[in-house]
Amino acid sequence: VKQSYTEGSSWNAFQARDDVFCGGIDVFSAANPVDQRYSVNFIFGCEMHSSGLFHSQLADGIMGMSQHEAVLPRVMYDQGKLKHRMFSLCFRREVVVSKKGVSAGALTLGGMDRRLDSSPMVYAKNLARTGWYTVYVKNVFLRNGDRTQDYSNVIHVPLDTYATNSDKGVIIDSGTTDTYLHKSMKKPFSEMWKSITGKQYSNSPVRLSRKQLLNLPTIMIQMMAFDNDMDTDILGSPENVVGLVGSILDPNSPNDILLEIPPTHYMEYSPSKDVYTPRFYFTESRGGVIGANSLQGHDVLFDWENGRIGFAESDCKLSNEGLDGEGLASEGSDARGGDCILQSPVVTTSCLETVDYSVCKSDNEDQML
Repeated sequence: VKQSYTEGSSWNAFQARDDVFCGGIDVFSAANPVDQRYSVNFIFGCEMHSSGLFHSQLADGIMGMSQHEAVLPRVMYDQGKLKHRMFSLCFRREVVVSKKGVSAGALTLGGMDRRLDSSPMVYAKNLARTGWYTVYVKNVFLRNGDRTQDYSNVIHVPLDTYATNSDKGVIIDSGTTDTYLHKSMKKPFSEMWKSITGKQYSNSPVRLSRKQLLNLPTIMIQMMAFDNDMDTDILGSPENVVGLVGSILDPNSPNDILLEIPPTHYMEYSPSKDVYTPRFYFTESRGGVIGANSLQGHDVLFDWENGRIGFAESDCKLSNEGLDGEGLASEGSDARGGDCILQSPVVTTSCLETVDYSVCKSDNEDQML
């Protein structure tokens, strides 16, 4: 088997079958009876050759998680190891990397772990029953500043919904690093961006202070809701639920999903060059991809079983609260009830990003550096 990718990476492999389980980082985890209890007979590819990013990036392999009968969650379900055909993915940006890997979130097989979530899980409709997880994008907004009750600091970006959702549609894909939307949005997005920032939008690197970065707009994507008749007794009014668009922005579909992407997520920082590069692209001829930079900071549930995709805001930092003796999530565990639990600090900004280089160029001799 072989596969090539748009950016130039490729691999070829021979297929093998073995007992596979999600375990620890070394071979000794094979002796763990808990791990072995969830093992399945699984077909996978053993790489014989790889090229491109498989050499330079941290990960040297790839695991597909689409709606296909051969993927790991489906095989675990078919062999009685999972109760439900779904999984959730929650990850954050880490400022350090290691060839041994770093803890940057959680993958939950068979469901979701609500201890991760800082807001309710809200659900977008999955338009595809096989293959990629696909949403219907209805609107894009730019928000200048923090959330407000009246959305007075939010402007709408005109878009062609037919072109935006054409062909394969807009897919949710954590395997794509950046976000790509239809090319027809490029001009109106740039115009709205300029009305807030005073500058044209481009994907060229730019030097910014930390304050300037945080002053950039938050990009918000409205997606069709899984259920427009949501029970307000459970979550409350859409205006008060983080992740729902509400009736002010869309009086016809207040229960639609609103995915918020702050500038710290879509602006990629290069420490070696001290520049930020916008990673929201408007280049697609058909459909689009909501990639990893838009998904980070969210707990995303890929619910194949019920035809929906859930989103909840999260720092993706997992505590031990609610774990049983084997380190598994207890049935019905939920960290949203009761008092707040302070978890270990999560570093989200490198020290280098916090340095104001303009001070270094100051002619004021009395100013300490």
